[in-house]
Amino acid sequence: MRTPLRARRSVPGWVAILALVTAAGLIAAPGAAQHAEALGTRVMAPIELGISRVWGSLAYLWGTVQQAGSLSAQNRAYRDEIARLESQQVQMGELELENTDLRRLLDLRERVPQGTPLLVNVIAQDPLPLVRSLVIDRGADHGIAVNLPVITSLGLVGRVTKVHPDSAEVLLITDVNSSVSARIQDPDSRATGLAHGTGEGRLLLDYVPQEDPLRFDDLVITSVVGKGLPSGLPIGKVVQVRQLPYEVFQQALVEPAVDVRSLERLFVLLSPQDS
Repeated sequence: MRTPLRARRSVPGWVAILALVTAAGLIAAPGAAQHAEALGTRVMAPIELGISRVWGSLAYLWGTVQQAGSLSAQNRAYRDEIARLESQQVQMGELELENTDLRRLLDLRERVPQGTPLLVNVIAQDPLPLVRSLVIDRGADHGIAVNLPVITSLGLVGRVTKVHPDSAEVLLITDVNSSVSARIQDPDSRATGLAHGTGEGRLLLDYVPQEDPLRFDDLVITSVVGKGLPSGLPIGKVVQVRQLPYEVFQQALVEPAVDVRSLERLFVLLSPQDS
């Protein structure tokens, strides 16, 4: 047996009548419609204002992000430019130091004309504390030979002890195995002796006769007696005189003219026949 279909619910009559009356009232009274529109406007205006403010904030934020990106790129460019200028300043400083060395070397050559200076660079130093030696970046292929003097614009540094094709080893004058014939540059003294390294950054001028004047701050230079070294190269200055009664010789402690702890650019004095 079939189940009877449910009848559709019809809209109550009073609802339809209320809708017709409301529509007729709006048509008959335009002021009410305008009032309703104004009411809607008052309701929507804050919402629209809020949306506008949010949109404006988003636009400002986006502009700030773009500006930050631009400033970041600009800062990177500034940093690169500063790094380039600092590099140029360092290079100019190195050139100025090299020019100063060359000017001093010209002055030294006027006083010590023997030999032709060859510019070399220090590439290594002996790590042993008791050994005072270093390696330079020129060798036999450049005319360097054993026993050639190594100098700076300030004075004697040492002498070449071993030569390779493109490098050479230099024994510093402060090494205990180094000894140089020396004299005092003073017309009233002309005292001579043997300057050898102490291994502690200084030299000891030994075998100076007691009768020869020897004073504090006297300049010690290479003597013509020495072999392989030109005469007149500055070695250092006397900082202490040691005299003992009844001794034949006196001694003097000498501060080197060149600070051997910070050597970079040096000159090897090539002999005339090699240059």
